[in-house]
Amino acid sequence: MPAPPIEVVVFLRDGCHLCADALADLEVLREQEPFTVRTVDIERDDRLHARYLERIPVVAVAGEELCDFAVDAGRVLSAVRDVQARRAAVGGAEGVRGSSTATPLSAVAARRIAAQPLRPIARPAAPVIDAGDVVTTTEIESDAPAEPVVPEVRLGVGQAERLSRYLQTLTQARKMGRGTMSSQELSAHTHVNSTQIRRDLSGFGRFGKRGVGYDVEELVVKIRSILHTSTHVGIVLLGAGHLGRAIAGSDVFADHGFDVVAVLDNDPGKIGTPIGDLTIGDVRHLVDVVRENEVVVGVIASPAKAAQSLADELVDAGVQIIFNYSGTLLRTPPEVTVHTSSPAVDLLHALYYYLA
Repeated sequence: MPAPPIEVVVFLRDGCHLCADALADLEVLREQEPFTVRTVDIERDDRLHARYLERIPVVAVAGEELCDFAVDAGRVLSAVRDVQARRAAVGGAEGVRGSSTATPLSAVAARRIAAQPLRPIARPAAPVIDAGDVVTTTEIESDAPAEPVVPEVRLGVGQAERLSRYLQTLTQARKMGRGTMSSQELSAHTHVNSTQIRRDLSGFGRFGKRGVGYDVEELVVKIRSILHTSTHVGIVLLGAGHLGRAIAGSDVFADHGFDVVAVLDNDPGKIGTPIGDLTIGDVRHLVDVVRENEVVVGVIASPAKAAQSLADELVDAGVQIIFNYSGTLLRTPPEVTVHTSSPAVDLLHALYYYLA
């Protein structure tokens, strides 16, 4: 009885263009060595999602991870031939590879892979390039229109943070009248490796043109959709002192579609006075302001001694995201997310690399 074909496992998710490229590369390799391909959708399992989200596609053979992000043809063929040799030596059993730098899968993951049904391999049309060209990024020219819908996925913390940085840079570029921006330029402004940028974006569509770069407007719209900031986000600002006025008068929130719906204070001398397009209100009306304006975020820009009581009032009003500019540590329930923001943090980070 002939031995079953050797299986190459690819961890991926729908909508990932690097994954589609990897499957196409494996199809080419199958002409050199016989093997089957099994795809495992990481969105089906939280543990697989956590392990592989920022590495897909991940290719594994005989229970070992061989390569991330793209197919390493040499390693895949070597692993397949190694399994073939071991099968011949032990009568068809795959055994365990003796010397490998690959990362072993857990027994649970291996059983889960074995239980997955075999899915057909997609065969996306590969771009036509001149001999000698190497295309390793998603910045390739394509006649196909960009996908109109951004896939719904859960982002890892690191990826969400990086996408926010890309969006900030692209938003500023749009305000400056820039139409396009390359991954190298985006890297220079965000301090994220350009390869990582292309990997982060590849899972959401095929963006950009080689030699031209990314369309700034298109990418701003896409990333805002991915980060769920395409709809109205109401913000209430507590504190109308120097810092509060600076925040209310800047474009720091408006640039990203956030709407400061009210500025509140407890100083009778400030209540009723204008601040930009708004009029400073009484903090005692906080609950009504939150309910009537569907406020999602509360920003505390008060002196430190007043911050905790204001945080308590925000929590009582139902706000579950608080940005804290007061410089003090806040105590809130577990379901409330507090982001403490300080320019000193960025300065400390920058100085470390300058002084080290």
